[in-house]
Parts: sequence; structure tokens; C-alpha cells
Amino acid sequence: MRKLKFSVIIANYNGEKFLKDCLSSVFKTRYRYFEVIALDDGSLDSSVEIINGFRKRHPIIFIKNRKNLGLVASRNKAIPRASGDILVFLDNDTQVHPEWLKGFAKIFLKDERVGAAQCKIFDFEKRNIIQEVGMKIIPYTGWGITIGRGEKDYGQFKEPLEIVSLGAALAVRKEVAKLVNGFDEKLVHYTDDLDFSWRVWISGFRVVLSPKSYVYHHTKEHDPSYRLYFHLCKNSLRMILKNYELPNTIKFLFYSLLINIMGTVFVLVRRFTVFALGGVILGIFWNVIFIYDTLKERKKVSGYRKVKDNF
Repeated sequence: MRKLKFSVIIANYNGEKFLKDCLSSVFKTRYRYFEVIALDDGSLDSSVEIINGFRKRHPIIFIKNRKNLGLVASRNKAIPRASGDILVFLDNDTQVHPEWLKGFAKIFLKDERVGAAQCKIFDFEKRNIIQEVGMKIIPYTGWGITIGRGEKDYGQFKEPLEIVSLGAALAVRKEVAKLVNGFDEKLVHYTDDLDFSWRVWISGFRVVLSPKSYVYHHTKEHDPSYRLYFHLCKNSLRMILKNYELPNTIKFLFYSLLINIMGTVFVLVRRFTVFALGGVILGIFWNVIFIYDTLKERKKVSGYRKVKDNF
């Protein structure tokens, strides 16, 4: 049987708290055919020293950004350096199960229509609690709803569930990543991985859960802020404008605007603060300013579209 080679890409910024656990677990993987690409995005802590310590004992392709480019741009920068058949984008605040790549290999070898797959992700501290097994798109917003969050693992989710993946532990065929032009660097935060997986699906490939690939991930909480609402609104509108066919673009764009604005009213009434309103207004204006770029991206997506919207 053909052996797939994996390129494990770990983009890091100020991750000294997590890096040792993450890299140690990766190098305990019980699968021979993989390489590790560690990219440091201008960290100000001891991250580079930690990576260099591992480089003395393990082969690591190391990329160091001179300035902070952000997670999305860093992942894109690593793609051309990868020699694997499958790229695995792994967050730095994770630990992997020794058999995780074997699970991925089984999924990708069994079905050539699988373009991307995601691990079953567990909470780092409470390891019998599922953090998520993927997402489904909420059509009216372009955002996603998490599947399986908070459930105890009783052996459910045994099959390659059709999902829209998340990026904490996302594997994708290298040729598919190139086909969809990598991650959208204009999205910057929060939904860039959902958009990437959505476009993999648009290009005609399946996006599934890899039920035998286990990863343990630190829980992240996003505090409500101007930045959060700005990026959620900005990304929602851009994804709808890029990724839907024209009838659904018109329909869902209206609903997304309405939902974003109603959300700001709720925050204003509930918390007596205008940061949500400011973020949403700037998110709308951002899309006006960058409409030409978004339409260029829409043309690219239309160029590799193989499936119609499911709504």
C-alpha cells in the first residue's frame, strides 16, 4: 500500500507556554512518513529558543518571520516549503495522540474524493470531553456552528462525518490547498479556516472528520471586543460575497447584514457599550473599500467551483 507523506505545519506566535508539549507529542507519532515545519511569526518570548532546542534532536524545517504576519499569512508561507502529500495545519496549543497520522492516512487512502479532514478534538484538561468534531455552515451568516462541543466521548462520531473543518488540526491534500489558493489572508482571524474548508468543498472534494485521529486542544475564550465584532462582520460579508452562487449571494448578504446589525443592538442594550456597533460599522465599510479585491477572489472561486450551493 502506498505510504502518504505528511507535512505537519505549526505556526507559532508567543507560544512558549505550549510549544514543548506540542512538539514533544508530534515527535512521538507512530507513523514514519512525516516532516515538521515550524514557523515562528516574530515571537517576543522564548519560542525560538524552544524550537532550536528541538532542532538539535529532530529534523525540523524552520521558518522565521522578521515581523508578525499573522496566522493565516504564516500558514500560506509554509505551504511552498512542504514536500508532503498531505498538509496538516496544527495549532501550537495542542497535543496529538501517537496514532493521529495513521487515522488521517486511512481516510485519505480510502477515498480520493476526500480533500480535507479534521481530527476529533478533545479538551486538553478534560480528555474525555469533546471540544469539537467539525462545523456546519449557518447559511444566513457564513459562520459555522460547532458539532459535538461539550459531549462526553462514548464512541460516537465513528464514521467520516461530512463537515466544514476547523483549523486546530486540519489536514488537506497539498494539490487541493494549491487549487483553492491557500488561506484567504484578508480574513485574518476567527473564520479563515472555515472559509478555507468551505472552498475545498466548493472545488468538488469531501471535507470529513477523521474519527481515529485524536488531538487535545486548550480551550480558548474570545472576549467580546471591537476586534471580535469587526472581524466577524467583515469575514461574514466577504465569505458570502466570494463563496456563494449569485442568487444565494444576494439573499444571504441581506440576512447577514441584518443579523450583524441586530447583534449590535442586543449588545448595546445588554451591556451598554458601543464597541460591537463600531466593529460592525467598520466591518461593513471594510467590505465596501475592498469590494474589488473580494470580487477578484469570487472570480477565482467560480473558476474552480465543481458543486452547487446546498441551500
